[in-house]
Amino acid sequence: MTLTLSNPYWTALADEHRQWLSRFNSQYRKNWERMLNADIEAALCEASVRRRLEDCGVTVDPNESLTGTCGSPDFRCVRGDSHFYVDATCIEITTAEVRTGIRETTGTRKEWKLEFAPYNIMGMTDAVFAECKGKAAQCANLDGPALVAVGTFHSTAAIFGFKKVLVNYILSGEIKMAWDIEISAGQRIGTAYHTTALRKAAFLRPDHYQEIGYARSSISGLLLCGLGTLPGQCLGVLHPNPARPFAPALLPGIEIGEVQIDVASKQLRVRWPGAMID
Repeated sequence: MTLTLSNPYWTALADEHRQWLSRFNSQYRKNWERMLNADIEAALCEASVRRRLEDCGVTVDPNESLTGTCGSPDFRCVRGDSHFYVDATCIEITTAEVRTGIRETTGTRKEWKLEFAPYNIMGMTDAVFAECKGKAAQCANLDGPALVAVGTFHSTAAIFGFKKVLVNYILSGEIKMAWDIEISAGQRIGTAYHTTALRKAAFLRPDHYQEIGYARSSISGLLLCGLGTLPGQCLGVLHPNPARPFAPALLPGIEIGEVQIDVASKQLRVRWPGAMID
């Protein structure tokens, strides 16, 4: 599936974003129009993220470099007495297809099933990790928290890939089942449990001294946005030890999870509002 402005919904979104940009320096709109012509998904992702932030009661101003070069987040956001930054990045439909094995199609249900296999269940979490790795420098040296909003217009990949059970892997890294063995008897003892080597964890890494270290601390958290369906979906995750902490209350209506680290017991716990997952 290819995104085009022949779809009236995307045309309306583009026009709305143009009107928003017209309130600021004209170079912002020129830069965005250039991006729209070169990469429609990236441009509409930026517009969709801006709309979602405003729907949360946030005042949004453009923050990107007026020269069109990378180096600063796309938006500066204000809510009450607090401010933060958001940079929007897009997992393009073709990228999501390659990562997940799901081809986005508007055909019949039977055709959709034929396109569904083989399916890589970790495809979208891998894609989010790849996007996160490239944003740490862009979020450094700011005077407030910085979120990276990762969006995709591949609706099926977002529906399956941005579920909490898989988003947990972004916080903890790849998880495996393990159990203890009684060596003398060669038998399993106790109950099975989850273990992780922190591979592809967005914000954690192995540390030889403390066993768990922190990575990409300039990024305060992630927003994972499914943009191809209405209403769109969005979940957030927080860095457990960021350079500048983000307060989830600034984005009401978006569920934001976090990983808690118990050094004494060597356990990670992923917590979502109202729930705890070991």
